[in-house]
Amino acid sequence: METSFQKMSVSNEQVLPLKPKSCSGIVRGTLGTPGSVEVNYLKLDINNMPNEAYHYDVTITPDRPKKFLRPAFDQCQREMFGTIAAAYDGMKSCYTISRLPTPIEHTVQVADSGNRMKDFKVEIKETTDLVVDLNSLRTYHRESVSDKPMRAIQVLDVVLSGNNHERGIRVGRSFFHKPANPFDLEGGYEAWTGLFQAAILGEQPFINVDIAHKSFPRKSSLIEYLQNQNIRPDEPLNNYSYRDVEKFLKGIDIVYEPPTSFGSFPRRYRVLGIGDPASKLRFRNDEGLELTVAAYFQSRGYQLRFPNLNCVKVGSTVRSIALPMELCHISEGQALNRKDDAKQVQKMIRFAATSTNVRKEKIMNILQYFKHNDSPIIRAFGIQIGSNFIKVPMRNLPSPYMEYLGGQTVTTFKGAWRMDGKKFLACSKPQGGGHKWCIMYEKNPGSRLNYNELNNFKNNVLRESEKLNMNLEKSAEIIEYNSRDIASTLQDLAKQKYALVFVVLGKFASYATVKQSAELRVGILTQCIKEQTVGRTARDQTVFSNILLKVNGKLNGTNHKISADAMMAPIKKVMYLGADVTHPSPDQREIPSVVGVAASHDLFGACYNMQYRLQSSKREDIEDMESIVLTHLQVFAKYQKGYPEQIIYYRDGVSDGQFPIIRNVELTAIKRACAKLKCQPKLTCVIVVKRHHTRFFPMKQPRDARDFNNVDPGTVVDQHITHPNEVQFFMVSHQSIQGTAKPTRYNVIMDESKFNIDVLQKLTYNLCHLFPRCNRVVSYPAPAYLAHLVAFRGRVYLEGARGYSKDLKVEYERRLIKPNFMETNPMYFI
Repeated sequence: METSFQKMSVSNEQVLPLKPKSCSGIVRGTLGTPGSVEVNYLKLDINNMPNEAYHYDVTITPDRPKKFLRPAFDQCQREMFGTIAAAYDGMKSCYTISRLPTPIEHTVQVADSGNRMKDFKVEIKETTDLVVDLNSLRTYHRESVSDKPMRAIQVLDVVLSGNNHERGIRVGRSFFHKPANPFDLEGGYEAWTGLFQAAILGEQPFINVDIAHKSFPRKSSLIEYLQNQNIRPDEPLNNYSYRDVEKFLKGIDIVYEPPTSFGSFPRRYRVLGIGDPASKLRFRNDEGLELTVAAYFQSRGYQLRFPNLNCVKVGSTVRSIALPMELCHISEGQALNRKDDAKQVQKMIRFAATSTNVRKEKIMNILQYFKHNDSPIIRAFGIQIGSNFIKVPMRNLPSPYMEYLGGQTVTTFKGAWRMDGKKFLACSKPQGGGHKWCIMYEKNPGSRLNYNELNNFKNNVLRESEKLNMNLEKSAEIIEYNSRDIASTLQDLAKQKYALVFVVLGKFASYATVKQSAELRVGILTQCIKEQTVGRTARDQTVFSNILLKVNGKLNGTNHKISADAMMAPIKKVMYLGADVTHPSPDQREIPSVVGVAASHDLFGACYNMQYRLQSSKREDIEDMESIVLTHLQVFAKYQKGYPEQIIYYRDGVSDGQFPIIRNVELTAIKRACAKLKCQPKLTCVIVVKRHHTRFFPMKQPRDARDFNNVDPGTVVDQHITHPNEVQFFMVSHQSIQGTAKPTRYNVIMDESKFNIDVLQKLTYNLCHLFPRCNRVVSYPAPAYLAHLVAFRGRVYLEGARGYSKDLKVEYERRLIKPNFMETNPMYFI
């Protein structure tokens, strides 16, 4: 395919104009160094689009296999209303620009993979809401309402996908095709590239385009697959091979090609599992004679080459069929709904993590492949798609100064900073002088860790902690433990008044067991460290600094704060609140969702306490928000001798359609909690959105092959690509370690303090410098990041459970954190 990157560059296009206000009057920011940046959005010319479209329900019987639905619809359209363009979503809806004359019922024939004709009945009838107002896509920005024309956007998304279905395989909102040279992910998988696209309503309609990557099973014979895994096909699978091969093949579609002597056509089957070797697996044939699979094929004129190799089981669970692997191959283009293993994920990240320049080139090339403007459906709807990324104004916010003990300050360089010679801002000091601590390790047969390494680790912890002004006792024991007795060992240490235990985790040790024992049963602070990390510390002293950042926070210390800034004067006696809800995967819906909420109790946004809850996996909002916030307010009052005057709430993990739920349920619950304590803080709520495909592309060349060429940390865009009727901005706060940096999108859905937008953007950027685990700027604010850690900790408490009560309050009460422990070490969860 001809590369069109240079041809489609936007160097000659003008930057969209700088606007101090959106077209509906929402003020945009001005703070920072101005510039311009490309965004992976294409302009949509909809001037010739009709004012209305018609929405029809589509029912196709049978409704499986899904891959036949679109060919059946297309055939029906050609035969019944060929002159009327119809955009079909592949499931239950189609849209036309002319009204269909009558309800349609029509039977069509579609050829399957074996060229056998299958009948499908297609029914098309008008929906209750027949007419869709497409003109709303031209007028929404002139109306001071935040409700988006969702039905019109749905039409736009379906129409813009028109050409893609013929040229690619749809997975979610992306369309994949096999590259000329697919990247081998090993384990039978290869990486395909795809085009993600979505209609976006900024200050005008755009289409957001991005590169997508997904693993697909590689087309090959099963024998070739085995050989690539270093498995010999001339002998039965051993226990390890059997497990791995079945895990890979189960649920995959294969094509069985019968020997020529059978006189049969190839057939496609889905693998149920792995059976016994063909020379041993016995069944009864049609005459009732029992024989092996190998003998059956021999009786039909075919001698198996690998009779000792296991068969694959296909068909149905009621009546499965055993097929020799040598006669089967994996069919191409299967989009599987399964998780890649760690090895594939690692290789995929390496493949997908490219510079902004390479990413842009990939996007442009795949746009050339799909050829949107050649689509008859897109043309019929009067839409023209721009060929270039848009250029928009951006600003680079000034970095704050981090303040340490004695007023010493440091600022960032490329999204990070060093604290050479600096001491933590505050370290807790127990009565008696120092925190009592020890190191626990388990001596396993395969462990390479020796006592000298542990002793060196202990001495290094002491030396580095003294430099940072931490108060650890000058001596520490090294204790051997047995993982079966972890709870009783920790209990003994708690009785001896130990404040901190470093737990060295061997290869097979359970992190969850340690945390459940320490935090739910005993009430003692632990810092887990992998064996290999202990070994690394002899070579890499920065490991200690990173460990002690966590330990100081856990011991109720403060690593650093943001230096005072006159611009932040409107923020007074504030409690920062962060919340996240983690859901189980779709195949584990019996597992509850975990709510994590973190709230600050200092005046700098550096120290936090936590609450977690369990709730139904079907629920998106936080059910117990009132009780959670009530507790957080009481902790704040304990530390600050009074309630906050402002609450700034960063809510993570929410899609656009759920904003009204958050406003009506969670914000109302926060208000109720405040009312119970007779306080009236002003509430600001900022939704943190990470699941999107907006990317920024600087208009400069990379310095070398190792330069990912990202925008600088602190880059903000709040014009043109943001909705004109919403307070919204995109920010890249961090330096991406690999690949193209993903900006975080922020939507302000309530602001009783009426903050200047520059103040809110700068505050958000500042809070990205307060994540206590590292001296780096993170990709979204500390309150939301810490809420994610809280939810993760709740998930750790669930690990190992064999089942769950329907009453999740009972499940939660079984996993209550020791109250005295939480009070003494509110940031234990970092």
